[in-house]
Amino acid sequence: MVRPFLLPVILFLLSLSSWSPGNSAAQMIDTIGSEHIRLRMPAERGSLGRDLAAEIERCYVFMNRATGQSLPRKILIMLDWDQSDSVCNLQNAAITIGMNHPEASADVKGFLMHSAAKEIARLGLLALSGGAQREDTEFLFEGMTEILAHEYAQTTRGLEGAWIISRYLDEMKLLGVAIQRSWTDFSSGRRCLRSAAPGVTLLTTYRELQGRETPLRLFEALKKKSLTASLAAAFRAPAAEVENVWLQRVRQYTPVDEITVTAEDAPQLLQTNHIPGTVSPGLTLELQMFFRDRMDNLMADGVFVRDERTGRMLQAEAPARGAGYFVVKIPVEGGSAPGDYRYEVTAIDEAGNLRRWTGTYKISLQSPVASKNTFRDTGNTCWRLATAFCSHSPAQWHP
Repeated sequence: MVRPFLLPVILFLLSLSSWSPGNSAAQMIDTIGSEHIRLRMPAERGSLGRDLAAEIERCYVFMNRATGQSLPRKILIMLDWDQSDSVCNLQNAAITIGMNHPEASADVKGFLMHSAAKEIARLGLLALSGGAQREDTEFLFEGMTEILAHEYAQTTRGLEGAWIISRYLDEMKLLGVAIQRSWTDFSSGRRCLRSAAPGVTLLTTYRELQGRETPLRLFEALKKKSLTASLAAAFRAPAAEVENVWLQRVRQYTPVDEITVTAEDAPQLLQTNHIPGTVSPGLTLELQMFFRDRMDNLMADGVFVRDERTGRMLQAEAPARGAGYFVVKIPVEGGSAPGDYRYEVTAIDEAGNLRRWTGTYKISLQSPVASKNTFRDTGNTCWRLATAFCSHSPAQWHP
């Protein structure tokens, strides 16, 4: 029991806590409504919701039509600046957009609209399929939501990057129904253009061959059938034949040198360090690549290097959070002949902008020494990036 003389002290402390920053007006929730959408966010962000409420309502109408009128009549969209992932819940007709993301910092409205479009489309596909988003079907949901989000925004040129990524994945033996069924292993849980690319290209292939409504048959089939049975039923061919037609389309796709969705936002390769500068047979060459990425939407998943000495396609990695560069490791097998060898860098950001550069590395039988590297941009701009192990020379422009 609280002693009577302590009661005034407790009430005073409670009154102070009600004015603390954690309970300020900045954390009050503001709800903005339209016919089908309710937006919920911190009151301090209310102007953002009011600016986009009508646009998200139009997006709802588009996605409802695109998913066979499957969307719930009312959807609650919550914006969370402490969460990085976006999720949706069909049972509650609710979507949470994780705004704690580098892309949101660079372009908050663009990021919010693309994320909202994907999750609204996902709700429609979940309703259409009876909630059939599973480990083995996740790649289809990722692919279709990406297609619909780009169609709504009229930025389908950005989906060309998905074809190039799919072709590279095929070269690395990472494309096919059996591989895509293991969503967690393939994507490591990351929702990005690389993860969506297989679904984008599979569904686009059959849209072009059999009509725009064909993917809806597939998602409807998933309500009652397995993945392979659904593919066969929707596309009217054995699953193995469906896969073969898809893979042939990907392999016949001719990669382009450059895709420009928004030229000013396209990634730029600023510097590449070779470690070691000259590599000996039996060792591994590490490329450290520093990019200029104005919209902060270039991920390691979108950076590929082809070693022209072996023809091998390699995927970049992010060595550590905040490292500021991506890493690609080129194995140099024992017995490799000394000489200068070329490689090609391809960078595809999440908007679908694509750039290419070429560079060279040196194999020597002698001990590794510092060396300089020459790069050529295979687009419209060429420059020399002089780099060396423990040496950072300034870039020099080429005509």
